Amino acid sequence: MQTKSPTLAPDTNGRLTGLVYTQDDTLAHAIEDDVGPICRIETVTASVPEALKTVENGEIRTCFVDIADDDNGNGMALVQQLRRNHPRQAVFVVAHRKDPDLILQGLRLGIMDVIIPSDNGSGCFLPAVQKALGRKAAEGRNGFVYSLFSLKGGQGVTTLSVNLADQIQASTGSRVLLLDLNLYLGDVGDVVNITPDFTPFDLIQDLGRMDENLLLSSLYRHARGFYVLPSPAAISDAERVHRDQITAMLRLLKRYFTHIVIDLPHEFSERTLAATEASDRLMILLEPDLVAVKSARQVLRFFQELNFGDDRMAFVLNRLNKDSALQPEDVEMVLKQPLLATIANDWASLARAARNGEPLGIAHGRRRITRDLQGLAARLMGMAPPPTQKGWLMSAFNWLGWFH
Repeated sequence: MQTKSPTLAPDTNGRLTGLVYTQDDTLAHAIEDDVGPICRIETVTASVPEALKTVENGEIRTCFVDIADDDNGNGMALVQQLRRNHPRQAVFVVAHRKDPDLILQGLRLGIMDVIIPSDNGSGCFLPAVQKALGRKAAEGRNGFVYSLFSLKGGQGVTTLSVNLADQIQASTGSRVLLLDLNLYLGDVGDVVNITPDFTPFDLIQDLGRMDENLLLSSLYRHARGFYVLPSPAAISDAERVHRDQITAMLRLLKRYFTHIVIDLPHEFSERTLAATEASDRLMILLEPDLVAVKSARQVLRFFQELNFGDDRMAFVLNRLNKDSALQPEDVEMVLKQPLLATIANDWASLARAARNGEPLGIAHGRRRITRDLQGLAARLMGMAPPPTQKGWLMSAFNWLGWFH
């Protein structure tokens, strides 16, 4: 179904404000000069994270996204993020050739137009903006939900959830929520070193009167920027939370958060199934040993029997090192499924971060485990992962990390 396009509305000074995503300086200048009479280009960037942060924090009204052949899919990933989480943004795709698949994909996402300068000349941007003026606006956000699950405890689900939320926040600047659905004594609060005073149970009780200001003022916000909704302190609260309430809670949260990371319990309860049904991506965690792989196969079969699409499920191999009993190719062969990501085993960095109640990104940004998490966050958002740093310089960084 095609998404409705937004209205282009000027700022208080009577002009539109805009952003250009491109690696081509000549194209950026052409757009800026052409739309200048009605739109002030405030930012030109070749970085998807910078573009997302600018839109999240600023007053940008319209975005021009250059889809280059060597872009590794980052441009369309940016379009998807903008259209889903900022539906009032007017997005124009700039293409370098006629591509019916690209045009169809853009129209389905609800972009304003696909502009092909080679066919229409450099003066084609202003007419496209003028034509788009006055179209109907879309309402609200529709946040992305990423759930992490393992049938067997001790696979690192909570630690990975905390650090994934942190990496998504750091790379996008968007509004990110970490939700602990382990309603029987979950560990998220301990990992980030907070005492829960507002929990999913409290939120469910107040769903009817909850608005954006009340919700954000009730939630704990970590120093790194992401919000946290930890599990209830009282075990008895969990018994009073039902499937329909989980569904209603997530529907509300998706309206106010761009990204939601859920730490799921190790069970196939109705609450767990309600959360997975609302998820854009269900990540099944496992360690590189035969017992964990067999457990992951059981999880895969269970969700396949529920007709949970393979395109929404992914496997993450955690705590991997060169001496692991199974290597990634072995795990993929047994599961007959590709791995979305592998996460390095680094107990020392995790232990130091846990003692301080902080994510790895604060003091261990150069460690391999942190770079693996950055790559996972990028893949979830459809972007190319950051380049791998190799050689003696990276080894020196890792060596120095032990003495940080």
